[in-house]
Amino acid sequence: MILSVWMWSKSVRERGAETVVSQCARFGITDIFYLVKGLLGTTAYPGKYAPCDEERDLLGELLTEAHRKNIRVHAWFTVGGDKNYVRLHPECGRYHYKKGPDDSLVSLTDEGYRQYMEQITREVCTLYPVDGIHLDYIRYNHIVYGWSPEDRVRMTAEGADEGKLCRMLEQMYYTENPDGNLMFDAYRSGDPDVQVLADLRRRDVTAVADRLAQAARSTKSGIQITAALMPEGASKDPTFADLHYGQNYDDAVGRYDAVLPMAYSRSYGRNGSWIRNVAEGTQRHGLSVIMGLQAFAEATGPSLREDISALNGLDVSGICLFREGTYAAAVSSGRKLNVWNTMESGITRLTVQRGDCIADIDETIAAGEEAVLTLPFEPESVRAYQGEREVCVHWTEEA
Repeated sequence: MILSVWMWSKSVRERGAETVVSQCARFGITDIFYLVKGLLGTTAYPGKYAPCDEERDLLGELLTEAHRKNIRVHAWFTVGGDKNYVRLHPECGRYHYKKGPDDSLVSLTDEGYRQYMEQITREVCTLYPVDGIHLDYIRYNHIVYGWSPEDRVRMTAEGADEGKLCRMLEQMYYTENPDGNLMFDAYRSGDPDVQVLADLRRRDVTAVADRLAQAARSTKSGIQITAALMPEGASKDPTFADLHYGQNYDDAVGRYDAVLPMAYSRSYGRNGSWIRNVAEGTQRHGLSVIMGLQAFAEATGPSLREDISALNGLDVSGICLFREGTYAAAVSSGRKLNVWNTMESGITRLTVQRGDCIADIDETIAAGEEAVLTLPFEPESVRAYQGEREVCVHWTEEA
């Protein structure tokens, strides 16, 4: 069973690969999805094509330590956003319907950027013994993006009434009494012009995915290709995902070895039942599933435990927590509790519960530090706090 984390490069930069990996290993992490090229366009390794974050080879440092502990490392790329590339090639910014080219998001149809991403993918696969390539932001971000003059020409060439589509978009977002469902309802009703728009967006996404997957697989035999997907695509109704993201789960079949639906329950105002629905919906497409779960912001120890428990009985490959650095990890054995604080601020208090028994543990655990606590009873629930604010804790019981 995979227990994985998304990890930003700063975890290695600030705490060191040996410390981070050692702590991950102690708490059962099997896979790290490590941010190698983020939205800024800089990389966590020195290469020929993109600027490096700094002089250190953070990816190399992590790989050395992770493989010593038998932890797999997946090079995580944010595909659809690259502030540095757009700064150098402003004409390649993804086109907002009203505002024009964005200064960070990149047009998925830009051939120069596709080649650039292929070069980076091949470079990482050639220079480093990565176990996988993980594609994120491999999508459109909203239906109001993707409206450059070239995009409109493509719509027309495919047989769509571009003027009609623009009028629909105006009615959805830019009138006094907007109808935000107009284009979505038309898609569900089989409107041919909206169908062309959705098909174009889906093809744009799959074209980039195919280029990068081929670049990786042709360079390193057996490498695993995964993708982070928006959770809406797991629904039986693909309308929202098709039009907003160009990301249809059927398109992922055969392209990726596994997908990670970003099912951040509390950010969506949902609970464990929704997590299970997303997992089951993903499986209906015949995809191998690693569920991406929320361990940041509104998430708590009980909410994360509920999300994980909701997957019981399902044939999922594992879970991935977003992200290392935003939660505490804890493992208990009887009344002994080992806690590791990965966060940037200290934990000031923990609360444990068993049945009606609740105990507050006034224990300060500084950022990056660990503590071994003796509890008054074996816990059924563990919660952590920074002052009055509850934070997330991933708690497991020692086998």
